[in-house]
Amino acid sequence: MVSKKVYKGTYSEAMRMAFGLNKDQWTVVYAPHDKFPVSLDGIDALVIGGSFHDPINKSVKPWMRKTFDFIKLVSAAEMPILGICGGLQFTVRAFGGEVIRNPKGREFGTINLDILSAGAGDKLFSGLPKSVFAQSSHKCMANSLKPGWKLLASSKLCRNQAVAIGKNIRLLQFHPEMTAHQLLAIAKYKKEPASPSKDASLYGKKIIHNFLEYFVLPYHRKKMIK
Repeated sequence: MVSKKVYKGTYSEAMRMAFGLNKDQWTVVYAPHDKFPVSLDGIDALVIGGSFHDPINKSVKPWMRKTFDFIKLVSAAEMPILGICGGLQFTVRAFGGEVIRNPKGREFGTINLDILSAGAGDKLFSGLPKSVFAQSSHKCMANSLKPGWKLLASSKLCRNQAVAIGKNIRLLQFHPEMTAHQLLAIAKYKKEPASPSKDASLYGKKIIHNFLEYFVLPYHRKKMIK
């Protein structure tokens, strides 16, 4: 119901189109019900999108633990991972971090995203100014970062908005794929107010482009050489 009203289809299809990929370049696994691939052959990256399920301590289910295991399997292959919103939270949990309900409350609407010094030097944010707009919709967040993890961006209500884990894992609490129209549709569906929705698509598209250009393509080329 939410997908039809907000995305005019499915969330995964909206995500695929935001990445500019063809259907044969995009494989969908719905973690609560589907089985994860046994082999990583033919896969060049893992994109973990938003989720209605929060992986906080008291809510972890068996399928979530299988998701954690798959994330670690992909990471061990040094494959690029982009975690978005719930994807950030699941990846943080997979590597032993803590996810909590945001004590400042739900962050929903168009936010001001501050790209920090570490983020300014990271290829994911290449070509972006120090402050950008982003679409956000979450009530949970990463509590703190583990040693070696880098904080790339923050917002007023959520400090850990963008995180780098090693060379290939990038995590975003905000939604680079979400349009202003989709955000307002979510607000209407849930009957809750959203901050004035501003067009953040230019920044979101750039972030997605950077992930494909600087993380996925190099991995694919390296794999083809082997």
